[in-house]
Amino acid sequence: MTMKIKKARGTRDFLPEEMWFRDFVEKKIIEVFETFGYRKIMIPTFEHSTLFKIKSGEEILEHMYTFKDKGGRELCLRPEATASVCRMFAEEMRGEKKPLRLYYSCPMFRYEEPQRGRYREFWQIGIELIGPKNEYSDAEVISLASLALKNLGITHKLEINHIGILRNLLRDLGVDQKLQSRIMTLIDKKDPSLEDFLKKNVKKDWEKILELIQLRGGKEILARATELLSDHKSCLLSIEELKRILDILDYIEIEYEVDMSIARGLEYYTGMVFEIKAEELGSQSQICGGGRYDSLIEILCNEKVPAVGFAFGFDRVVEVVKLKGLNFPEKRLDILVVPVSEEERKDAIKLVNSLRNNFIGKLSVTLELMNRSLRKALEYANSIKARYVIIVGKRDLEKGKVTIKNMDLGKEEKINLEEITNFFKEA
Repeated sequence: MTMKIKKARGTRDFLPEEMWFRDFVEKKIIEVFETFGYRKIMIPTFEHSTLFKIKSGEEILEHMYTFKDKGGRELCLRPEATASVCRMFAEEMRGEKKPLRLYYSCPMFRYEEPQRGRYREFWQIGIELIGPKNEYSDAEVISLASLALKNLGITHKLEINHIGILRNLLRDLGVDQKLQSRIMTLIDKKDPSLEDFLKKNVKKDWEKILELIQLRGGKEILARATELLSDHKSCLLSIEELKRILDILDYIEIEYEVDMSIARGLEYYTGMVFEIKAEELGSQSQICGGGRYDSLIEILCNEKVPAVGFAFGFDRVVEVVKLKGLNFPEKRLDILVVPVSEEERKDAIKLVNSLRNNFIGKLSVTLELMNRSLRKALEYANSIKARYVIIVGKRDLEKGKVTIKNMDLGKEEKINLEEITNFFKEA
């Protein structure tokens, strides 16, 4: 009986050509990470669900894949990486010298309605900078994200804010922590019900919130924000922090737009927050988000350790690269070894083994395994765009030779067996 089983909803299969493309994009991002001195880490696929219930926010909690293991412990597939990295630091890295520059690349899982650019299993590539708390570290993280996209040839728009401005205003207006988080979620989602919610739940000066989140533009809007919030000293301190970051971005010539409505969907953010958008994706244009979170590690290990980071929505970055039609190297087989008949197969296997040993990580070498005729084997080599075909025939072997065919040029030449390694070193 045949059982037809399809992949789970919201997941994807990636065929070899797609994986070659995705690996290329990932490599271009990671080489920038490593240029900045960041080191790769890996976090568990599942964690205790409590880790994300602490500070991740209702949007994450609502979509987590949770389950109980055989010991009755509630676990979940990781919905994002920052909380896991902080748990790793608290558990394993507290003794290391700071700053810690870490990066990751792995799938995340959220039970959401699948749509274009949104999946239940999706990939993020991100960094966390743990230890420093100053405008220079914030600017480093932003410049890293920008340079990684430039390395892919992606034009992008950086939008920046400071979450402390909104948080401190809400606190000064007497809004409790739980209600703050609800308001921040509505702001982050650009929810049209925000005004009615504020009227109902904020007792005084709720109009200030609406006026503040409408401020958008260059550094000059900080003056308007300062005027609007002149009675809120804690807000003014956050505005000053943001100004110092913008001064550095100006100095290193990174373009930005200040957007006071950026709230981010995660509750653990405490300072600068930013988003990066690519116009090619239209309404799904955000490809990166991040910011400063200075209290999350303290919750996990009772030690105040500031941190800042971001994550690329890797699937969306890949889509932008495709839409822009950017060039990337084609994946090709370097050498196909073809025995003319079964009689030469062992000699062909020996040759393949020798080439693989001599060119590990440099050349791809395969043996023709389908018992094709020489004509069919050459047609196959053309179809997979192999660079060279080595033809192993009885007459050549009797003379200690093989025939090497350059498939791009259509030229053949006979080479002594002992000279093959040098031939490909030069080629």
